[in-house]
Amino acid sequence: MYKPYANVLKMCPLFAGLEEHDILSLLSCLRPVMRDFQKGDLLCQAGGPQETFGIVLSGEVQVQKYDFAGNRLIIGSFGPGELFGEVSAYAGLGLWPNTVAASAAGKVIFIPFALLSQTCCRACDFHQTMIRNMLGIVAHKAMIINNRLNFIKLRSMREKLAAFLYEQFKQSGTKTFLVAMNREELADYLNVSRPSMSRELGRMKDEGLIDFYRSSFTIKDIEALKLARV
Repeated sequence: MYKPYANVLKMCPLFAGLEEHDILSLLSCLRPVMRDFQKGDLLCQAGGPQETFGIVLSGEVQVQKYDFAGNRLIIGSFGPGELFGEVSAYAGLGLWPNTVAASAAGKVIFIPFALLSQTCCRACDFHQTMIRNMLGIVAHKAMIINNRLNFIKLRSMREKLAAFLYEQFKQSGTKTFLVAMNREELADYLNVSRPSMSRELGRMKDEGLIDFYRSSFTIKDIEALKLARV
């Protein structure tokens, strides 16, 4: 069942340092549930009981939060080989803190966290490796969440956009990069108004800081962009 997705699973940080046969053996112990989904499908509902975390095999999912007024905030987007729900599962909350929805059709597997957090009946060494990997993943995710809060707490639209684009530039290592979100999703991610964000992007382009076409962005003036972050 999982062998066709072996290459994706080997990319997953949960299985770092493990061979394909070890991963497939682990999955037989963990007994995950595979689920197909279409774009727009709801995979997990905020407030619903949580006993699992997910790994994306194909397609893409978004973790979303809605405020009392119904405004959406995108916590993150996750593609093949990436995990979602592992932090809240590890914290033992028992409830999904956010909604998970499909932004592109695909497959996920849901793994019972209780089976991951304890050594399996075979007491295999690679299960211990997986547990150590999970600790590293949770710590790394905490840093990502902290960086995200740094974007949101900035006061002006330009500060948020400049900080986000500069971070994308550092991660990609090149002045031209793709942002894996459309304009509406990016506005939700930064917790800003889409029309206001689009106007500010236009001003930054006119001033020679950046250029863009759809999801492709180019940093034209790195120093000016750095200064605009604060």
